Amino acid sequence: MSTLITCLVAFGFGFIGSIPLTGPIAVMVLSASVQKRFGAALRIGLGAALVEALYATVAFWGFSTFLANRPAILPISHGLSVVVLLLLGVYFIRWKPEEDVRDGPARRFSGFLLGFTVSALNPTLLATWSAAVAALYARQLFTFSAVLALPFGVAAGAGVACWEVMLVWLLRRYESHLPVSAMTRVVRVMGLLLIAGAVLAGRDLARALGLHL
Repeated sequence: MSTLITCLVAFGFGFIGSIPLTGPIAVMVLSASVQKRFGAALRIGLGAALVEALYATVAFWGFSTFLANRPAILPISHGLSVVVLLLLGVYFIRWKPEEDVRDGPARRFSGFLLGFTVSALNPTLLATWSAAVAALYARQLFTFSAVLALPFGVAAGAGVACWEVMLVWLLRRYESHLPVSAMTRVVRVMGLLLIAGAVLAGRDLARALGLHL
């Protein structure tokens, strides 16, 4: 029973936590969908879901303690956030749909790898899942055990994957009602939000290094 509750809670966290369209994966899924590359959009989302499953597993297994005992990891994580969010933000504020984009075998693999890599380099996910695990521990909804770490991670990844599948389905279902010009502007605005996220990560990096801005 404890395993079932653990999986249901993790699935809910993964699904609901993926809904806000403000992260780099959401922007990439949206931009690929605007170009009618729905297969690539789905693979990007699934690559990200796999990383979230891994992060959720590590967080449940005690990543918070690991992080607390290694203070050097914090500034490194914030530094990676600055670089990743800034590069993606600049790319997407200048983004425009390509014409006649075809999904070859190499592009199919690169879509999954892109989603996996960007999520792997996003330390915000580590903090998010660590905070989620801490909140669950405080609630004592179930007995915490290292044995439950893997089911928790798998269920969390499944929740993320389900949302990504639903998002791509919605974009494909209603593509005729979404003008390309309007969706392009949305992608560019989301690029600005990523740059704002890079600024906030830079502030956190400065604080972690003991600098006062």
